[in-house]
Amino acid sequence: MKRLPTLRQNACGKYVRIARNNYGKRHHTHMTQEDLAAKMQLKGLDYFDRITVCRIENGSRQVSDIELKYMAAALEVSALYLLYGCVDSLPSFDTLAPIVAEEE
Repeated sequence: MKRLPTLRQNACGKYVRIARNNYGKRHHTHMTQEDLAAKMQLKGLDYFDRITVCRIENGSRQVSDIELKYMAAALEVSALYLLYGCVDSLPSFDTLAPIVAEEE
């Protein structure tokens, strides 16, 4: 029996993981999922823990706009980057087409 693909609950999980891993390259220290959760807790999101970060990164948990804003600040990237993987401006359709195809 063919297994149905799992629907992602967020668009940012992949880029949260990339930004978290790249944080270490910029600061010469590795940021763990626990480190990100601790930064989120300092912002007042007490329910954020390592499991929450893990679920966001694997796409199984939805992310609110406030959570996205705080994660971007904690990771020192823009919210735009966390949503689309781009730095300065919204991506063109040609850039997004492979991502959309990957999700289908």
